[in-house]
Amino acid sequence: MSKMNPLLYLFMLSTVILGTIIVFLSSHWFFIWLGLEINTLAFLPLLVASYNPRSTEAATKYFLIQALASALLLLGGLLHAATINSWDPSSPLTPLPLTLLLIAIALKMAIPPCHNWLPDVLQGLPLLTGLILSTWQKLAPFYILITIQESIPTWLIVTAGFFAALVGGWGGLNQTQIRKLLAFSSIAHIGWTIAIIPFSPQLATLNLIIYFTITSTLFLAFHTLHTLNLANLSNSTNFAPWLTTLTLITTLSLAGLPPLTGFLGKWLIIQELALNTNTPAILILVLGNLLSLFYYLRIAYVISLTLSPQHTTSTLAWRTSPSSSNFPLALLIILSTCTLLISPSWLPLTF
Repeated sequence: MSKMNPLLYLFMLSTVILGTIIVFLSSHWFFIWLGLEINTLAFLPLLVASYNPRSTEAATKYFLIQALASALLLLGGLLHAATINSWDPSSPLTPLPLTLLLIAIALKMAIPPCHNWLPDVLQGLPLLTGLILSTWQKLAPFYILITIQESIPTWLIVTAGFFAALVGGWGGLNQTQIRKLLAFSSIAHIGWTIAIIPFSPQLATLNLIIYFTITSTLFLAFHTLHTLNLANLSNSTNFAPWLTTLTLITTLSLAGLPPLTGFLGKWLIIQELALNTNTPAILILVLGNLLSLFYYLRIAYVISLTLSPQHTTSTLAWRTSPSSSNFPLALLIILSTCTLLISPSWLPLTF
């Protein structure tokens, strides 16, 4: 298995960040498309940084999906410019360009029914590369969705959010691979995020940031534990008991259980929907979250109530070897579990 040169890896990662920044700073459909293309082409080498057949398959699937999405976005921008003689993304969109742009965004963000590629691609990637795919790569299409949301019918955005929450919960029920569980978790949380966009884009952004924080914690924790499936997770307590316990708490936070950080975003979304008299919306989102809760609790069960057989009486390694510090992971764990306790002091600043 070959490894990418660290300097080349850093260069590609910087280019991925640059492509997203170009999208943020653009007020022209062509430059938005250009930023997305730079981001995609720089991310492809990262997918095969550790070469193996699964990563090659994942890179191929990702390239085909992203190429289709970019082509649809460029076509939508061209039709928009030809219709109203404007390349401004914030100007009102006619139905055909809007449809093409929505399909492109759904493909890039893995919003159902355009979600099937994400679990397969994520399953073929290392956890750190999967972390980038599940977090940073969603920022640019989310920004485009926020920009054009005035042209999208409210019922369409909310329905897409419902569908994503249900599919994300339902799809993860029979999964035993950690990366596929995190993929369906990503789909479900994106559903909550886009469902609230018509009513409060600021709240949607806050919920996305909370999701990024918690899912980054889990990706780094599973990477540190060298755990890729539920069968291996039960053995993690033997060599990293504290980290495994904190991973359990972070998983419950991702599930949205109080009084952890993940509860904050769902609580505020439910409150905002209630203020807009959207009781059916609340019921459907909560139903989708209950489906997701099943596989989150299964992870918690494997960690807390399942122990692998021990055939030795020797002292465990974690008791004798000095522990290595991991400050970024420790900080993320604190943010992923304790932010709700201090939220009254900073939450008014976000609205």
